[in-house]
Amino acid sequence: MQLSRHAILADVPDREEVLLVQPLSGQAALLERPAAEALRALPGALPAALDEATLRAAGFVVDDAAADQALLEGARAEWRSEAAKTPTQLIVVPSFGCNLACTYCYQELFDPSAGGLMAPAAVDAFFAYVERHHLGGPLKPYVTLFGGEPLRDTPAHHDRIGRFLAGARRLGLQVAAVTNGHDLQAFLPALSAGPVKEVQVTLDGPRALHDRRRPHAGGRGTFDQIVAGVDGLVAAGVPVNLRVVADRDNLPALPELAEFAAGRGWLDLPASRFKTQVGRNYELFGCASRQDRGALFDRVELWAEYVRLAEAHPVLRRFHRPRFHGIGHLAETGELPAPNFDACPAAKTEWAFGPDGSVYGCTATVGHASHRLGTFFPEVTRDEAAIAQWSGRSTLTVAGCQGCALAPACGGGCAAVAWSRTGQTMETDCRPVRELYGLGARFYGLGA
Repeated sequence: MQLSRHAILADVPDREEVLLVQPLSGQAALLERPAAEALRALPGALPAALDEATLRAAGFVVDDAAADQALLEGARAEWRSEAAKTPTQLIVVPSFGCNLACTYCYQELFDPSAGGLMAPAAVDAFFAYVERHHLGGPLKPYVTLFGGEPLRDTPAHHDRIGRFLAGARRLGLQVAAVTNGHDLQAFLPALSAGPVKEVQVTLDGPRALHDRRRPHAGGRGTFDQIVAGVDGLVAAGVPVNLRVVADRDNLPALPELAEFAAGRGWLDLPASRFKTQVGRNYELFGCASRQDRGALFDRVELWAEYVRLAEAHPVLRRFHRPRFHGIGHLAETGELPAPNFDACPAAKTEWAFGPDGSVYGCTATVGHASHRLGTFFPEVTRDEAAIAQWSGRSTLTVAGCQGCALAPACGGGCAAVAWSRTGQTMETDCRPVRELYGLGARFYGLGA
């Protein structure tokens, strides 16, 4: 008998407990530290506190390497089955232009004028491309309007957004929008008419802090106008995804933003109508000119500080409940989500389309010339070799992931980040799985 090589022992910060996780079976258990040390010491005698039959049933222990491999193959089959249930996201950038001047914009390194505003003929070509390459399967894709800023209050932008909504309606597709929210109110009638899946809007903190980080290009504040837009979405019944881009500069003020959201009644809404995400501010292809490298968290630092803040300010538990690599799902349902051997959706369940007719693999790479995979306008071209490299990337093919015990939980990370670091997409972007498991156990009070 031996500990499965994919069983993960994660220390829970400031507690004499260890979280035992088997991502291959979706099982987890909270152990006292001596019991965890006994498992680490296997093969050997188990203490009385550990029941061998229970450990075997959960896949924590196995007889030998062959039994472990069989467990791994079963988990890979489950992953493939779950991946087949994931709809493809088609991200469209009508324009790289933007009406805000955010201090940390990663697209600052791109040319905002590249392609200008997508031409009406390109919108038609996009939907023709979708019909040719993304329809006909068991799952319908959905369209996400991205930027730059897609919702700008000009006649030309209203025309293009109307064309995208009409095209999606014709094909029976839903549309999501990622917007800075400044001109959101002007688009409420069109968005309310559908077919809209959700609208993502960013607020980086209370008014003064947000306005310093995300000012209008003309220098004025944007907080009040964005809040009015979110209120308009809520009143219209359009689902809202409120996003915060977090670093050391604004995370301490997150409780104040959470109190503000609670005061607006947003946190009383069901998750189907209002949800949140907290995204880490980080360098992707370079550092923005006004971005402070010293303010950036790594993943563990961000979530450790979030846990600390949530313990001091319980409103954060209402505002945002982090995933912690599946520990949030475990806390809510009693089991972990299916294993994930591929955390990069690029050229698989995600594609991106630029205003000049270029095709890319994902949100992170759209507009980056090195990652262009083809065109949808004025003609259709596809770099099949480049597409195959992106679509074939997973922990099953990245050399650095072979034999890694954390692969079923880490998924190999982001190919764009790997490329930015090494110049190669088939490199690793390792995630701190153990540390996040431990923080998740503390945040959700597992075993308490």
